[in-house]
Amino acid sequence: MIQKQLMRFAEAGDLEAQIGALSVKSVLVASVILVVLLVLAALVINDKDKHHIKKPLFILITLTIVIPTFIMAGSTVYLNVKSESGGPVHWHTDIEYWVCNQEIELRDPTAFLSNKIGTSTYHEHDDKRIHLEGVVVEKEYDASLEKFMDVTGGDITPTSLVIPTNDNIFENDFDGDENTGNKAVVENFVVNVENDQKVVEVENGQNCGEGAPAEVQVFLIRYNGEDDTYYQKKLEDPGSYVMRDESIVPPGDCLIVEFDQPKSETNYLCEQYGVRDAERCTEFGVSSFNPELCNIKKVPAPVGGDI
Repeated sequence: MIQKQLMRFAEAGDLEAQIGALSVKSVLVASVILVVLLVLAALVINDKDKHHIKKPLFILITLTIVIPTFIMAGSTVYLNVKSESGGPVHWHTDIEYWVCNQEIELRDPTAFLSNKIGTSTYHEHDDKRIHLEGVVVEKEYDASLEKFMDVTGGDITPTSLVIPTNDNIFENDFDGDENTGNKAVVENFVVNVENDQKVVEVENGQNCGEGAPAEVQVFLIRYNGEDDTYYQKKLEDPGSYVMRDESIVPPGDCLIVEFDQPKSETNYLCEQYGVRDAERCTEFGVSSFNPELCNIKKVPAPVGGDI
């Protein structure tokens, strides 16, 4: 019965979220039933006339504890068996958002006692880093930029971008990248959504104040460990980007999500790539050039490059 229910959930979409919902629901229902049974047990425990119902009550109490435990354990095993990763993973990709040459800060965690925005598995910790910490059921979606934007309250297509942000929309954690845009222009793209939260919402054809119309562009910056180089590539379908199975950046990727005039490459760089760049590391905070740290070089993207 449980396996059939899980299979129906798998067909519905996000298996991990559905299994989590099933586990929470089973625990809540069991808790209510358990309270009722314990109250009944307290009423009859010293009543000799009700002695015959004590054993059934004990059995029901035991089942109320055992069944949700079995559901949670079975769900975990089933999830691991069905997953592409064969169990939990811990992958990272660094990410930055730029609109009209101003860096935008992704919304800080708002839930009570939470240090993340997103889900327990797929989230960001106010560190400009995508964290995938859990089971990967379907890698092409579960590790995609599309899903990350969705779980954090944003959206991305080749022609539009929605970035969930704070009252102060601008990133104040500056590194080697310079903010050169007009803040007043960027503030025109701010929209208030539910609960007075803000998003920056742009679409192709809008203007950054001067020059050609701007467009949504995402640049993948990827490390090659064979020769300590990295390249960047402009993604045609940014939402379909899938994380590398790397826990450290680099070799994990850097994504620059940018709204600006059309360009073939970006000048922006995630901090962990910047501090290792042989030409730019001092711009990103390295006190003086250190050949052991500043040891990766930018090279042209391979033709038809791997993403």
